[in-house]
Amino acid sequence: MAMTVRLPEELAEQGRQYAAQLGVSLNALLAIALREYLDARRSASRLQRTPQTLAQAIAQRVKAGPLRTRR
Repeated sequence: MAMTVRLPEELAEQGRQYAAQLGVSLNALLAIALREYLDARRSASRLQRTPQTLAQAIAQRVKAGPLRTRR
């Protein structure tokens, strides 16, 4: 599905830089981050994540490969 996301320029630039560090596209980074955020919202214990642990989780998902459809 194609969509347009408007971000503040500073946030977009930080996202581009972080995605480049991970070796993925900004689109892939946003998809992974959104999935991680939504998963965290489902689990009360995961709501206590720090930005560092969230970044680690995103990096692990990037290393795991493409997102798969969840059922």
